[in-house]
Amino acid sequence: MSTKTAVLLAAGHGTRLGRDKPSLPFGSETLLARHIRQARLAGVTEFVVVAGRHNEDRVREIAAAVPDPQQIEVVLQKGPDAHAAAATGLERITGRRAAFVCGITDLVPDNTYATMTETAVAPGVTIAAFVLEHTFVGGMLDFHPGTLNLRRIVERPPGGCPPGRLVNIWIHHLAGGAFISEIAQATRQLGDYEEAINQALAKGSHGMAHIVSDWEAVKDETSLGRARERFHPQDPTAAA
Repeated sequence: MSTKTAVLLAAGHGTRLGRDKPSLPFGSETLLARHIRQARLAGVTEFVVVAGRHNEDRVREIAAAVPDPQQIEVVLQKGPDAHAAAATGLERITGRRAAFVCGITDLVPDNTYATMTETAVAPGVTIAAFVLEHTFVGGMLDFHPGTLNLRRIVERPPGGCPPGRLVNIWIHHLAGGAFISEIAQATRQLGDYEEAINQALAKGSHGMAHIVSDWEAVKDETSLGRARERFHPQDPTAAA
């Protein structure tokens, strides 16, 4: 499936890490630039990068410094949280037939975007996933019994997501113009992107997981250290 558009969510405050995540150096590039580069490997040519008031200027600087910056639109988040950021980005791309929606703090192999386009369901949602190695405070995926058909995203279950479950990596591929519009509208109405996805799945939309070979979510200094060990940035001194 040809996918030319990506919404990158770069408005988070990085409270636990104590640093702005989109501009965080990881080797010779920032986390934001890393996702732009990876998405371009899959043929993405149009980017909507959602920034916050606290980091809008820095996000614009990063976007201007990557190759072909004219393909990147930086917009200001309308609302208080990541769900509002998702709605802001999705509202800019209604009418597209396929798009990625991504949080830039999830680190994945370089081929992830490209392999997702090869296996993406249409219409519906394909979600990058990884088999958890340790308890994770975040979201995991739940499937219909005996199948790999996605039933819902379980966000922050009590006690965390246990080892062995598939984590919900916020690199999602949405396919179908009507489906993208539905998720955009429901995210704004519900104030919750995952609930918008779950509502669509409950109505019969198709969803599946795309399992990646490696993953780390940069949440704090500990997870940042694991990310460096897993992905071996080319210039370790730049990530210090």
